[in-house]
Amino acid sequence: MKSISRLFLSSLAGLWVTQSLLSGFKITGGLENLFVASGALTLIYLIAKPILKILLLPINLLSLGFFGWIINVAILYLLTKLVPYITVSAWHFPGFTYQGILIPQYNLNQMMVFVLVSFLLSFVVNFLSWLSH
Repeated sequence: MKSISRLFLSSLAGLWVTQSLLSGFKITGGLENLFVASGALTLIYLIAKPILKILLLPINLLSLGFFGWIINVAILYLLTKLVPYITVSAWHFPGFTYQGILIPQYNLNQMMVFVLVSFLLSFVVNFLSWLSH
């Protein structure tokens, strides 16, 4: 039970951070919908992620673990289909400049935003889970 509550809280924080940083990922409806989305993400992590890892194990071994991010994208896609108030849409990155470092502006289509959101979400959730152990 303790690990489930930790996963729920880290999923909640991950969804909130991802929603705050990327405008292409939205959870509409306020705080209660964020809690529902976090519960759904926790259930997907507990049920669907191990099944997907086992099914895609041969491909993941052949690609030396590179295919693992596809599992995270599939989990995010499943989350958007199960929870109707989560939207992932195309996003315009306005660019970034800091002390001579220039990252130009770029338009990301919906698939690229799925990949970016799944990377950021899995990074935050895994980092917070690592911190709580």
